[in-house]
Amino acid sequence: MSFWNRIIDTLSGAENKSTYLQNVPHDAFRYVFVDVEVGLKDYKIHDIGALRWDGAILHSANKRELMDFLKGVNFICGHNIINHDAKYLFGEGTCRYLLVDTLFVSPLLFPERPYHHLLKDDKLVSEQMNNPVNDCEKTRDLLMDEVARWKELSTPAQIIFSTLLQDHDEFKGFLAFVNAPIGRKDSLADLIRSKYIGKICEHADIESMISRQPCELAYALALIGTTDHRSITPAWVLHNYPNVENLVRLLRHTKCTEGCTYCNNDLDVLVNLKQFFGFDKFRTYEGEPLQENAACAAVEHKSLLAIFPTGGGKSLTFQLPALMEGRSVHGLTVVISPLQSLMKDQVDNLAERGIADAVTINGLLDPISRSEAIQRVMDGDASLLYIAPEMLRSKTIEKILLARHVVRFVIDEAHCFSSWGQDFRVDYLYIGKFISQYKKKKKCHEAIPISCFTATAKQKVIQDICDYFKQTLNLDLQIYASSATRTNLHYSVIHADTDEDKYMKLRSLIAESSCPTIVYVSRTKRTRQLAEKLTRDGFKALPFNGKMDTEDKVANQEAFMNDRVRIIVATSAFGMGVDKKDVGLVIHYDISDSLENYVQEAGRAGRDPHLEARCFVLYSDTDLDKHFILLNQTKLSISEIQQVWKAVKDMTKQRMRTCCSALEIARKAGWDDSISDIETRVRTALAALEQAGYLERGNNVPHIYATGITVKNMEEARKRITESLLFESEEVEKAVRIIKSLISQKYIAKAQDAEAESRVDYLADILGLNKSEVISSVERMRQEGILADSKDMSAFLNDAGESENKSKRLLERFTKLERYILGHIPDEALRISYKQLNDNAQKEGIGTATEKDIRTVLYFLTIKGYTRKKEDAVHNIEVTRQMDMGSTLKRFEKRIEICQFTIEWLYSLTLQNTKEGIKKNGVQFSVVELLNDFKVKRNNLFGGIGDVQLEDIEEALLYLSKIGALKLEGGFLVLYNAMDIRRIKDSRLRYKQEDYRMLSEFYKQKIQQVHIVGEYANLMVRDYNAALQYVQDYFQMDYKQFVLKYFKGERVQEIERNITPNKYKHIFGTLSAKQMEIISDKESRCIVVAAGPGSGKTRVLVHKLASLLLLEDVKHEQLLMLTFSRAAAIEFKQRLMGLIGNAAHFVEIKTFHSYCFDLLGRIGNLDDVKDVVARAAQMIKDGEVEPNRIAKTVLVIDEAQDMSGEEYALVHALMTANEEMRIIAVGDDDQNIYEFRGSDSRYMTQLLKESGARFVEMTENYRSSRHVVDFANAFLNGIERRQKSTPIISMNKKEGFVSIHHHVSHIIYQPLVDDLLAHRGEGSTCVLTQTNEEAVILVALLRKYGLSSKLAQSMDGFRFWNMAEVRMFLKLINCGVQTSVIPDDVWEKAKRKTFDMYADSSSLHYLQRCISLFEQTNKTKYHTDFKEFVFESSVEDFCDLSGADVVVSTIHKAKGCEFDDVYMLITNSQHIQDEVLRRYYVGVTRAKERLFIHTNTSIFDRIPADEHHVCQQQYDMPDEIVLQLSHKDVNLGFFKSIKNKILALRAGQTLRFDRNYLYDCCTDMAVAQLSQKMQGELRLWIEKGYSVVSAPIRFIVAWRPKDAPQEEKEHAVLLVDLILKKK
Repeated sequence: MSFWNRIIDTLSGAENKSTYLQNVPHDAFRYVFVDVEVGLKDYKIHDIGALRWDGAILHSANKRELMDFLKGVNFICGHNIINHDAKYLFGEGTCRYLLVDTLFVSPLLFPERPYHHLLKDDKLVSEQMNNPVNDCEKTRDLLMDEVARWKELSTPAQIIFSTLLQDHDEFKGFLAFVNAPIGRKDSLADLIRSKYIGKICEHADIESMISRQPCELAYALALIGTTDHRSITPAWVLHNYPNVENLVRLLRHTKCTEGCTYCNNDLDVLVNLKQFFGFDKFRTYEGEPLQENAACAAVEHKSLLAIFPTGGGKSLTFQLPALMEGRSVHGLTVVISPLQSLMKDQVDNLAERGIADAVTINGLLDPISRSEAIQRVMDGDASLLYIAPEMLRSKTIEKILLARHVVRFVIDEAHCFSSWGQDFRVDYLYIGKFISQYKKKKKCHEAIPISCFTATAKQKVIQDICDYFKQTLNLDLQIYASSATRTNLHYSVIHADTDEDKYMKLRSLIAESSCPTIVYVSRTKRTRQLAEKLTRDGFKALPFNGKMDTEDKVANQEAFMNDRVRIIVATSAFGMGVDKKDVGLVIHYDISDSLENYVQEAGRAGRDPHLEARCFVLYSDTDLDKHFILLNQTKLSISEIQQVWKAVKDMTKQRMRTCCSALEIARKAGWDDSISDIETRVRTALAALEQAGYLERGNNVPHIYATGITVKNMEEARKRITESLLFESEEVEKAVRIIKSLISQKYIAKAQDAEAESRVDYLADILGLNKSEVISSVERMRQEGILADSKDMSAFLNDAGESENKSKRLLERFTKLERYILGHIPDEALRISYKQLNDNAQKEGIGTATEKDIRTVLYFLTIKGYTRKKEDAVHNIEVTRQMDMGSTLKRFEKRIEICQFTIEWLYSLTLQNTKEGIKKNGVQFSVVELLNDFKVKRNNLFGGIGDVQLEDIEEALLYLSKIGALKLEGGFLVLYNAMDIRRIKDSRLRYKQEDYRMLSEFYKQKIQQVHIVGEYANLMVRDYNAALQYVQDYFQMDYKQFVLKYFKGERVQEIERNITPNKYKHIFGTLSAKQMEIISDKESRCIVVAAGPGSGKTRVLVHKLASLLLLEDVKHEQLLMLTFSRAAAIEFKQRLMGLIGNAAHFVEIKTFHSYCFDLLGRIGNLDDVKDVVARAAQMIKDGEVEPNRIAKTVLVIDEAQDMSGEEYALVHALMTANEEMRIIAVGDDDQNIYEFRGSDSRYMTQLLKESGARFVEMTENYRSSRHVVDFANAFLNGIERRQKSTPIISMNKKEGFVSIHHHVSHIIYQPLVDDLLAHRGEGSTCVLTQTNEEAVILVALLRKYGLSSKLAQSMDGFRFWNMAEVRMFLKLINCGVQTSVIPDDVWEKAKRKTFDMYADSSSLHYLQRCISLFEQTNKTKYHTDFKEFVFESSVEDFCDLSGADVVVSTIHKAKGCEFDDVYMLITNSQHIQDEVLRRYYVGVTRAKERLFIHTNTSIFDRIPADEHHVCQQQYDMPDEIVLQLSHKDVNLGFFKSIKNKILALRAGQTLRFDRNYLYDCCTDMAVAQLSQKMQGELRLWIEKGYSVVSAPIRFIVAWRPKDAPQEEKEHAVLLVDLILKKK
């Protein structure tokens, strides 16, 4: 039987062929099926296929031939022919043929699952490409099935559809084709009610629907007529007829007031509650029907906000309406929640009840599970979809939601909308925008209702939520909240003084109880520690926290739920969605961070209203400090958002739009990779910038590839894939699935979302593959020619010529560095720090190496599988090779060869484009094209052309991109989902405080909430009922009124500080008003403080550091303090530790040189300090430093007056790189005594020229007595060009004393010592000199009179690390260390051995003090840190001046010190300049009580003092003097052959001097010889009557000539003191 005869049989039935056709002439059955292939770009007809009623076939691209083929035809049939093929065949004019379109009738006739096998959405399923005849055959088969299905419809159904659709072109042809019966419109409504009785509301206004929206009504009735609620209306129907969804709702889910059978049963919440959950009634909360009221509101299509207490049955309240609408309108409810684990729990809980309607799509799912979840939503299996807010940015999520009838958005944790809530999330603010855009794309005229849920919310939060939805979606939320309180919970707060006391009280409470118990702690680490401790003590407990492995979490939770364990120790993550009714005890070991959270967590006790439950808080004030510390760590500060904004501006300099990952932005912003939740923080910052209108973030950017398919059908595709050598056996099936998915969507030009079908992320989601697998298969199919190759990649290059050379030089630089790195990875592993590796590379000839380049190389080697890399928080690394050395180097050399070719190739394309006048931002090319050219031109390389694959080309391109040789866009080099960001505002604009208002308000609230919950704890101890009233007021009163009621006077300010009142008082309570003025300044971009002597400069800086960390949102990694000496850096670190504890360990306090060595990636070394600051500043300017090394929000400078041009250039470079960075520079121009090395206080003045700069004078002197200060002020009058205008004011109550002794004699050592002996008091005493020689002579003179003294002097002749004792300790450490951290046993063993070996050395104390200070200031002993600490220190940094009767010091070395009595020796001052006067001023201001100046100059003659003495006596040199020998004073060549003999000696050991040689008294062997220069000096002393009486060893040091060959070993050198006495 022919096809046409079968159609007639189908129409009329085999027994009665002509029920409707008997009056139709036979020649009317002349039909043609037509399919037209149209170009995607030129929109022209490329091919035509036609299949005529008589079996004739036409396959041609000639339109005229088709017209001839159509002669005598009545019907033209096709799939989507009306809106596609006919437009190209007949234009916009009237077509004389009746068009039968199989597309529009298919959802009417096949509305139920399983849908027609030839259809997928609006497209025909086909395994052939570009074959219009084959498509005609598919259409023919579909039409036959449609005609057959039409015949199966009841007569009323046929009449309903034909009467509704008779006037619409899309259906006319088909209705004529089947000779459909047409009914009367005036009786149609009754017919519909009769046909669908029990399925629709009897009182629905069907008459209006018939007249206004007949097509929509037909599709709605088709869906309503299905028996499977999982059947859904195709997305294309919803797109073209958007009101279908609304009509379904009006017919099926709008409860009538009159009451009808359908509404009374199907829309009754109690009936459905029983049906779905088996409950006879809803749960009440203290008698209030919260659940039922909210559920009814949802069923009635209302938007609502429900404040449900913990255990109030929130989930069921939205699940029941969702399930009802899933059945009634086949709708989807979208639940947005930030809690991924809770989503899974709710899906699993419903599944346990036999309800399989819920799915979750989140980042925790593997690709296959994700694919299954997406497919279930698209197929209609899901009535509930749980997603996180961030998922709304996914194009896949947008696509599947557009394909479904979304009936409601449910927002869990709705307090996240409000900056007054306890957990404000900026990404929640995108929800309204998404829903608005969704409605627009769906062409929804009706509002989509919203349900918001939160467990606890104060009035302001409720108002914020309501305002948000009113403003964004014009929705009014009905509020459902309970005013009742839980009467079965009994609260108690127990004060605990110490951690041990707290634990004992916890154990006691647990011992008294036998019921299930939850113990809440604030930190994840403590859950395990406390659970283990309780278990050891006989109380079996399990931990639970959000960071545990999922399996462990589930196992522990189930053990608790099933009563296998009674106690669970958990963070607040436990309990959400957990419904255990018999929990009788909740103990907060750490108090919650807000009353909202406390009430919610405590509310997990006593879920059974008949159970009396107890809720305890074990409280101490330090609990609040922990919350404040955590808040500081997690807070997203305004400066961090400013850094992200700057990164976005940098990335959009050329074009306003960029596609990048969160991690790329973080690195560009200078954030350290070790920051926890770094990607979340970036997205939050972007959301804040978007909210403030600075940028617009689109959906996560998909990868698009060419959709050109070159194979004709699936059979050919499978054959070519199977035969290809490019596909491994396990890859064949994946490739086949991908090409099948593409071919089956061949009507791509007719699809609603053509682009979406060919996105990598969409294919991966749908097929359950990893994105990398899809990319790999697509690339291979392009290489094989199965998919058309296209120039989908762009290389952005500069003009050819010099830039080509630059790229080549860049490649050469990185090649050299990478070859070095690969060559130094041993077979086991390379364990080293980045800095040490860079230092080694530079020392071994890689002069261009930088730490940034090393990171780039290692990152690339790791992601491409050359190496594995582990890295700790301070960037110590362990690198292992994945292959043997030979294979690794071979792969490396191949890549470099390809890179060299690629650079030349791309630049040749650039030149060609330039010649042809093509102006583009980038050179367009494809990797397949590059591969083929490489094979042609380099076919003799690597053992043949088959040796280079597409992956090799891609690896080379990625490498060139990573090292910055070129910028690539497109293709598949990046496997992550990038974000689409468009900058809106001008790049000159800065993110301001006003823009930060919402986040600022949120953090302010978070701080207050911690104080408020602390107040609750204290109140509960004093007055139980008052505490309960306090909680009730908190939730029900206006917040400002609540604060005024409970926090009066100064307490309002107290609760705004991120610190407890006691701690605030402890840290800041004793500071002066002027000091607090500086510390409290949080706004000035640049504060320059001119701090006079004794004004508390160090104190202010330490407290300012504490304020920055505790009160000003500055994170430790974004704070930098620079000093001019290691001693100052150590002192600041120690004092800060004393103030704020261990947090000080993480603050970067460094010397200028040390910080610059860091930036250069070098191990600091005082021998190499020349130009190091200038080089670092230049590197910052040139962009050669990784952003995370210089991204600082606050820079603090100590002794700012000592800045030279180099240091200022560094500061200026940092300010330029961090446009929002604050500067706090403290110094005293009057104490600038280092002009000889370039210091200039005018750089402090230069800082004041910055915008927003502020100058502060600190002139209150807390150190010196009034007379000393008066003398200092008078002395200052002689110094010109001063910054301070206010005189120093003594805050000391003591009068003090100043005595000036004017001498005639040139030598005045003896009268100074006589004066000291005569006036020596109980306090500290210091003698200040101008030179080291003077200081040494005075030490000997004081010793003569029985006074012990300690010498503070410069020791520039050698470095601290060259001391024998230090060398021994370093050697022992180096031998024992295998990892980046020095183990405690290695450290202690090295100490013990060194201390024992040098027990009798007089210089051992320098090493001991060095070790002690390192231990105090470094919580973890990193090997590199210790080496830096040693190499960057000088001997004087470890001088211990305590315990001496008198300190003798040069003025330079006494700077920063203070003493009760100061004696100054000022002699022979000629050409007095301001620098010298400032030096004397420094000496004067060291005195606290008394000042004695002995001078033979006239400088002090006219300055008022308590005493002026004139002494005419002449004095001789002292009987005993000391000559301290340095390297230049000994014959260094003499030591070369006696190293072991020298090392056997010890500092402090006395040598015998004879005829310019020094002898070991034990062996009588010569161990040193004086230099010729020193011999001459000694002769002069001998001529004056002195002779050498003793020669104690001062230091034994390592030395090697600067010009010595590298292989020459170091020598040991003796530095001794020659003690001379007059005969």
